[in-house]
Amino acid sequence: MAPLTLNADIRDVVKNYDLKDEEGFLFCLFEAVSNSLYCCIDNSDINIIINFSREYKANDILKNEDNFIRGFVITDNGSGFTDENYNKFAKTIYKTNHDGGKGIGRISFLKVFENIQINSAFRDNDKIYRRIFNFGLETIKDTKKEALDGTPIKTTIRFDKLKSNFAGITKKNIEYYSNETLSHFYVFLNYLLEKNKNFEIRLVDDSGVAEGIINADKLKQDKITKEAFTLGDPQGLGDMNNISFEIVHIKTKNIDSNKAFYVVDERSAGEIANLDLPPGILEDKNGALYFYNIYLKSPYFNGFLNESRTQLSLPSEKNSLNRKRITKERIEQVLKAKITKYLEYEIGMLNQKNEEKIAGVLSDESNNQISNNKAFLYILSDEKNKEKLLNSIKYSDNPQRVLSKVKDFHEELQKETVRQINITVEKIKNNKTDLDFAKLEDDMRRLIARVNTENIVNLSSYIMYRKYILTLLNEGLTIYKEIKIQNEAFFHNLLLPKKVNNSINSNLWLLDDSFIYFEGISEIAIEDIKINGTRIIKTLLPFEKELLNEFNKRRLEKSIDLLFFPEERQCIILELKDPKVGLSENAHQMDKYAELIANFVSSDFSIENFFTYLITDSFNIYDRPTGYRKIYGIDGFVRHSIDIQKFETGQTIANQYAEVIRWTDIYERAKTRNKIFFTKMNIQKE
Repeated sequence: MAPLTLNADIRDVVKNYDLKDEEGFLFCLFEAVSNSLYCCIDNSDINIIINFSREYKANDILKNEDNFIRGFVITDNGSGFTDENYNKFAKTIYKTNHDGGKGIGRISFLKVFENIQINSAFRDNDKIYRRIFNFGLETIKDTKKEALDGTPIKTTIRFDKLKSNFAGITKKNIEYYSNETLSHFYVFLNYLLEKNKNFEIRLVDDSGVAEGIINADKLKQDKITKEAFTLGDPQGLGDMNNISFEIVHIKTKNIDSNKAFYVVDERSAGEIANLDLPPGILEDKNGALYFYNIYLKSPYFNGFLNESRTQLSLPSEKNSLNRKRITKERIEQVLKAKITKYLEYEIGMLNQKNEEKIAGVLSDESNNQISNNKAFLYILSDEKNKEKLLNSIKYSDNPQRVLSKVKDFHEELQKETVRQINITVEKIKNNKTDLDFAKLEDDMRRLIARVNTENIVNLSSYIMYRKYILTLLNEGLTIYKEIKIQNEAFFHNLLLPKKVNNSINSNLWLLDDSFIYFEGISEIAIEDIKINGTRIIKTLLPFEKELLNEFNKRRLEKSIDLLFFPEERQCIILELKDPKVGLSENAHQMDKYAELIANFVSSDFSIENFFTYLITDSFNIYDRPTGYRKIYGIDGFVRHSIDIQKFETGQTIANQYAEVIRWTDIYERAKTRNKIFFTKMNIQKE
């Protein structure tokens, strides 16, 4: 393609250059390294040094990767900015990569940095010359001057003042940039190795505490295997119908991850997804540890790499027009098979360890804080179920993915159990006179065993959740006994969240398991309480409104916590107080609430029995309210049934039971109830 004049087009080219903020700095680094490598291609010894500069503040003591990178300086011993190279660099733009590597990629320099300064000493015939100039949006003036004898041949390019939008992800250490650089150029560096070139790329942080080295000696330790294959492309013409590909398999200790890359012009052109590569370090038959990297080369990729070399967009199966083409899905399918064959031993070992991995994830205490994942181990005790589960979990799955798949598998087993029960029921219905009772009994025994096992798994997770809530309550009590600040909301929300009407999702089981079946109302004014959309307070007569609002008391505007069970004509009133709040008038307040509701409740919600509970911690035996007795076994008080009378007539209309109990006793009583489940289901106790 014909070159374009650089200065005439430079501003538009930079403006339209497609480069995302998160990839800008790294891509610019790769372009600089690429230029240096191509300039050194004729050398027998290649030396490239990259010095990173970070943005430090005046009071910074530690100088490390916690500071943003401001720029870098790259120095090489290549041919330098000879007249030919200078003209290519300073005066022309090529739309495609070009011999010598001076393509449009260098425009990334101007996209990412404010200042780029070049200092190059080079040989021309028998003399040494130097060029020093700034690369920018303005016209570049040739500064070629003869240098002093003995001046070393080298080129230094200083990239300074990284633009702020590209600085966000530069808080990386030298190991990261060394790893990324090697991954990007591995195929090219291997080419140099095959040509018996000696090379070294040294990355140095200006903190002075770390550096990364990429050299020929290190790469010689890697095991590299190449293999070729072809894919048919019906849209190709003539010989282009079959497209050739080359895979480069690498077992290496120089890169600390397992990755796969497309390759264009001996450089990485993006990662290959969806290959399910092993997640960590591998071990071969000889016990050697290594990471696995794979590179896929093909001239086919050239037509799908964008001009700025930042994105490879291969045809996809999702587009119906591309289904007969060589799509990325076809390529991935072939690669998966090739990888499985190449890593046959390693993957086999990983698959054998899958059962051990699953058991480890399910038994890991860090995964069993709320739900008892150990209960799912029952799946591994059945050979058929175990085989199915192992086939569904890949060696690359992380612990969270393993847990998710195990739970999904458990749900499928439950559905199958229900299906089998329904089949058995239908057999009984339709074959009453012709049943094999011995077989039926055996089927039912087997199904009941499955139901019991699967229900235990579900119940054990719930019990572990209860254990977590108990731990949270105990920790809260421990903390609030040591501090002076009151925090009623913490304890209130733990037992019954404020402003909600869903007791099923509450933790009222701490008081009594039956309470979760009542319809709960929390922190709502008495006059606004509704059950199934209907207000519980009747329509008041004028004299009743006057009575209730006497002395500006507005009694029905008081907010309470209430549990309602209309069918059983029962109502539970809770007074949830901070542990430091004393009894004083709170016990009497419960009586007032019960009396108000009993007298003014709608006839649709007739209440005969009120159960009232005052919960706090700040009292002792001498604080016992009038009419209450000590509860034996705990530090609380109880008042057995008393009559609630109608205001006008004194007629008994309901009765009230009341307790004053401590948060600490609620904790101990609930913990004792939970121990029954711990024993039954073999769950580790607190």
